[in-house]
Amino acid sequence: MNNSLLYGDNLPIMREKIATESVDLVYLDPPFKSDLNYNVLFKADGLTSDEAQLTAFKDTWTWDSAAQTTYDELQNTSNVTLVNLVNALQVGLERTPMLAYLVNMAIRLIEIHRVMKPTGSVYLHCDPTASHYLKILMDAVFLPTNFQSEIIWRRTGSHNKMKRWAPIHDVLLFYTKSDEYTWNNPRRPYMLGHVKEHFVEGENGSYKTDYYGNVLTGSGTRGGESGQPWRGFDPTAKGRHWAIPGKIWEEAGIEPTGLTQHQKLDLLFEKGFITITEGEAWPMYQLTITPSDGPAAPDIWAYQPYTEGTVFGTTEGVDADVRWLSPQDAERLGYPTQKPLGILKHIINTSSRPGDLVLDPFCGCGTTIAAAQMLARRWIGIDISPFAIELIRRQRLEGAFPHLKVGVDYEIDGLPTTLEGARMMAESDRKGFEIWAVSKIDGIPNDKKGADKGVDGRIPFRPDGKVAKFAVVSVKSGKLKADDVRSLMAVAKREESSSLGFGVLVVLNPPTPGMKADAASAGTVEMHGNRYPLNQILTIEEILKGKKPHLPLIDPTVGYRKKANLADMQGSLL
Repeated sequence: MNNSLLYGDNLPIMREKIATESVDLVYLDPPFKSDLNYNVLFKADGLTSDEAQLTAFKDTWTWDSAAQTTYDELQNTSNVTLVNLVNALQVGLERTPMLAYLVNMAIRLIEIHRVMKPTGSVYLHCDPTASHYLKILMDAVFLPTNFQSEIIWRRTGSHNKMKRWAPIHDVLLFYTKSDEYTWNNPRRPYMLGHVKEHFVEGENGSYKTDYYGNVLTGSGTRGGESGQPWRGFDPTAKGRHWAIPGKIWEEAGIEPTGLTQHQKLDLLFEKGFITITEGEAWPMYQLTITPSDGPAAPDIWAYQPYTEGTVFGTTEGVDADVRWLSPQDAERLGYPTQKPLGILKHIINTSSRPGDLVLDPFCGCGTTIAAAQMLARRWIGIDISPFAIELIRRQRLEGAFPHLKVGVDYEIDGLPTTLEGARMMAESDRKGFEIWAVSKIDGIPNDKKGADKGVDGRIPFRPDGKVAKFAVVSVKSGKLKADDVRSLMAVAKREESSSLGFGVLVVLNPPTPGMKADAASAGTVEMHGNRYPLNQILTIEEILKGKKPHLPLIDPTVGYRKKANLADMQGSLL
C-alpha cells in the first residue's frame, strides 16, 4: 500500500488490508489521557455520564462483552508467552478498564509485528501510567532481545502538583523485529561551552579538534606496514596498529586509493591534518568540527527553555527540535493529544530511509503522516474517527502540500464516496456518520456522546471578515419529520449571538416540499452585496458532489489553525 488514510478500527484494517512484512517503521500513540487521575483505569464502576463525556478513553476502555471477546480470542494465539502473560494480568488486575486496555493493545501488537518487515522498527508512545504494562506486552510480542531503548520525552513544563513530583514526561518504547534494522546514527551537537573548552578556535568561528582522543590507531597488532613504526612511533609496542578514520579523508578532500598506510600518514602530515608536538606521546589529527560531529543522540529528549545560544552551531536551545507544543504554538491543530512534528521527524529520520513505508495505526490529527510526507517516505494512517481523517486531508495534506490530490497522490478508504456508502455508514455508526457529514462541509463536529441539544456541529464563518461566528448544523440520517427544519430554526435562534441565526440541516433522504418551504420562510440576510439564506438544507448526495453551505466567508481554520506550506520546507529537512 502507498499513501493511504484508512477509516475504522485498526485491528480488522491491519488484518485485511496490510500485507505481511510490508512496513518498515511503525509509530503508535494509543489513546491515553495522562492528564486525568492516574487511578481512573483501575476503577471498574462508578463513572457518571458527565465523566464519560469528558474523554473517549473512559468510555472506550471498559471491561465489556467486546473486551471479553478479545480476551477469549487472545487465548487462541500461537504466542504462548503472550497468552500466559495476559492470563497473569487478568489475575492481578481483575476485569478492570486497565485490563481491557491491555487486552486491546496486546491483540493489536500481534498484528503490528506481523506487518513489519524483518528489518522493521516500532516506537510505542505512552505515559508512565501504563508504560510498565506495555513494556512486558512488547517483550512478549517482539522478544526482550529486540528491545532497543526506553526514550524519555519531556512533554511539558512543570505543573503545580500536590504531594508528588510534577509529571512532565512521556515514554517511547523502541523495539525492532530482529537484530538487523535501519539505524541512521543520529547525533546531537556539542554544547558550545564544551567546544570552547576542548577544541581550538580557528578562522571564521570554526573549531578544530586537537586532543588525545583523536587517535590514529586501532586495537590489536598487525604484521604489515600498518604495524610498522612511522616517524619514530611504534604502534606494535602499544599493542595497536595504524588505522586512519574515514572521516579524515572527507575533511581533507583527498582520495587515498593506491597509497600504502605510511604514505597515507605522510600525505596527511604534509597537508597539516596530523600534528606531532614535542612532548606529546602520540601523533594527533585535527578536523574541523560541525554540529553533526557531536555525541550519539541519547535516550532522553528534553527541551530546555531559555538555553538559546548555548548549543554549538545553532541559536536554538537544547533539544529544541523535539520541544513540546505550547498552548499557543502555531503548530497546534486543536487536537488534545497532538504530538510535535519534531518528534516524528526525529524518529523517521533515524529509523527509516526515503521511500520506506511508515504506519501509524492511531494517526489522530496526522503528525506522523505530515512528517513522513515531508521526509519522502510512503505512509499509511488509520483512525477510528472520521473527523480525524477529514482533518488530515484538509490540513495535513491538501492544506500543507497543495499539490497533493486525493485519488491521485493518496487514497482515503472507509469513508463514504457514494450515497449508498453513506447509507451503510449511517446504519452501522450513526454518530460516526454525523461527524463525517459535519466534517465534509468544513464544520467542527460535536464529538460528545449523549444529548447534543439539537446541535451536531458548527460551521465557523466570518461575516465581517474578522470575528468568527458559528452556524449550527443538524444531521438527520433517518426518516425526516415535518418539524425538523423548524427545530433547527429554533436552535439557531437560541444561539443567535454566535450563529446570527444561521442553521444548516444535512439530510440523508430527500427533504419534502414542506421542509423546503419552512427553510425558505426563515428569510435571507444581505452581507457584502450578497444574500444568504438563514436556514439551508443540504442533502448528502449534494455534499458528495462538492456542494457546501452558502455562508459569508467560511473559515474551517478557526478551530484548527491553517498550516504553513510544508512542501516549501522539504529541501531543508531531507
